[in-house]
Amino acid sequence: MPQLSKVVNGFGGALGSACLIVFALLLASTFGFGQNFSRGWLWQNPIPQGNQLLTIHFASDKRTGIAAGLGGTILKTEDGGFTWENQAARTNASLTGVFVKDVRNAIVVGARGTILLTSDGGKTWNQARITARDHFSSIVMAGEQYRIGWVAGTYGKIFKTLDGGVSWLESETSTSEHLTTVAAFDEKNAAAGGADGTVLVTSDGGENWRESKPCGHQRLNGIAVPSAETIVAVGDGGCVAKSTDSGGKWERAQMFSSADFLAVSFSDAKFGSITDSNGLIWRSGDGGTTWLPFNVRTNPKLLSIFLADEFTGWSAGENGLIVRTDDGGFSWKRLTEGGRADINDLAFLNDASGIAVGAKGRILITDSGGGNWVPVYSGTAANLNSAFTLDETFGWIAGDGGTILRTNNGGISWGPGISGVSEDLFGISFKSEKIGIAVGANGTILRSTSVGAYWTPVDSGTTEWLEDVRFVDAKRVIAVGDKGIILLSDDAGLSWRMVNAGVRENLYAVSFTGSIGYAVGAGGIIIKTKDGGETWAGNEAPTQMNLFAVSSFGRTFAAAAGEFGIVLVTDDGGRNWRIQPTATGNPLNAVASRGGTKIWVAGGGGAILRLIDDLSPATITGPGRAPVLGSGGRKPRFRVPTVIITDDGDIPIAPPPLKEKPRQ
Repeated sequence: MPQLSKVVNGFGGALGSACLIVFALLLASTFGFGQNFSRGWLWQNPIPQGNQLLTIHFASDKRTGIAAGLGGTILKTEDGGFTWENQAARTNASLTGVFVKDVRNAIVVGARGTILLTSDGGKTWNQARITARDHFSSIVMAGEQYRIGWVAGTYGKIFKTLDGGVSWLESETSTSEHLTTVAAFDEKNAAAGGADGTVLVTSDGGENWRESKPCGHQRLNGIAVPSAETIVAVGDGGCVAKSTDSGGKWERAQMFSSADFLAVSFSDAKFGSITDSNGLIWRSGDGGTTWLPFNVRTNPKLLSIFLADEFTGWSAGENGLIVRTDDGGFSWKRLTEGGRADINDLAFLNDASGIAVGAKGRILITDSGGGNWVPVYSGTAANLNSAFTLDETFGWIAGDGGTILRTNNGGISWGPGISGVSEDLFGISFKSEKIGIAVGANGTILRSTSVGAYWTPVDSGTTEWLEDVRFVDAKRVIAVGDKGIILLSDDAGLSWRMVNAGVRENLYAVSFTGSIGYAVGAGGIIIKTKDGGETWAGNEAPTQMNLFAVSSFGRTFAAAAGEFGIVLVTDDGGRNWRIQPTATGNPLNAVASRGGTKIWVAGGGGAILRLIDDLSPATITGPGRAPVLGSGGRKPRFRVPTVIITDDGDIPIAPPPLKEKPRQ
């Protein structure tokens, strides 16, 4: 695993191919790749959530819509996407297709034979009658009251419903190819696309399916049937193909792009849009013969798109992003909140005051236990990997290219320290406001005695990458890194010696409470020390997934986090570690623990979540907003950044449409 850095707590001065992935995720969901939201966690960033969204669809009223995705994620809106509600689907399966009939009725499909129906606006979801356990990728409904429909899935399977989705029967096809998409114009004319380029077309309601390969063996990711005889298929390698005779003959569009095209939607026979792997959205006004690309700020990967009419449409994709257009696809604006840059470290000074740092110079601070995260100007575009806050005044951050940042006003503003090196730095720690240690690539160890303003190199005796560092007391410091390396200093970082812990796995993080400490790393390794790092013993962990972060609190409690959203906790000093289900499958690079249920995790796609219920694998529904925590009974003093970031380069937020004034 690449070196991932951890944030702890933080001297300011002058401010100077998509479908292949989808099927892999479908399979991964069988092993709990993503967890249901309603398991005691609250999303604090992005909002409403940060799991990948694989599908989006709206009813004809253009107000009622559903977006669904990894880990059983279902979001519903009744105002055109300006507000979203998390819905409990009681499944961990990745959901890859959705069709919304009206404000009360909808169907979602996904892995392991999942076909869920709601008839009460999403308050309850019930499994349809179907015996198959195939992974379903897509659904379409047609006909009067949307009673006719098809789902497509693995091994060439297509199932048809005649009763609005309550029950399904298999249709016979001539392929065993995994099908990735299905669409229909009406109850007679439908088409499906496959992972090896096959297009199946029916003109008799699915009794017979004709086969062709307009894109060769390129994977097809989306298909549309904008009229009874017109079909548009899109796929990998820049392929966009159109047929005007129900799949008999095909013409390839001249796209002048080799990007993978991920999704397609038409609002009528003329107007259509396509998303691609470079973050562009393409628009056609002639039924799919010619296409023009339009840039979406930040070039996000949008995996699904739906057009309601010539002007209105929605698209959804990575990190929970949902965007909307009201001008026919010329511009797109964001319906979701919060940054999506990876969070690499996270730390809380108390139950209310915290800091998060990450990719592209991202710094966030909170004074409400994460109820509100405020971006702070960092003055750098370097990835920030580790943060340490000593008290309510002093803090430091380490990052790529030898970046050191410091604050002396509680994180309100940050200024640079002079590291004198260009190596990436992955860990930083201070025991007093003057003396600090930073570690990083190629065995780099830096020491500061000037409140982090200036740093000098110290011989580490190794060229292995050092991933994390912590002070045990005023003199002792422990650093950990690749190939199981553990370095110990008894003179506040002036000299170092190696400690043999008997492990060869990469160690990515270390945390201490007094002389008791834990280090975690590759393959789920957890080791513990009771004597300040002189000796280490292994703890048995219930996972072999890589662990990127650990945080101890008190003598018996600790939490660790890692890839695929895994969180482990112990409340008996490490004798037993158990898996705490989470609400995401994103990699978790950081964890902050203050004991019991006071746990925050953060990681890929800007994810920040807080545990809001008891440690338990049971399904629990959390409150709609984060509780605001006080500090020691005193009225909290909220930090206001010196420089307010009003535009961080993200997609502009979509303003709700103005309400018409009633006529007099």
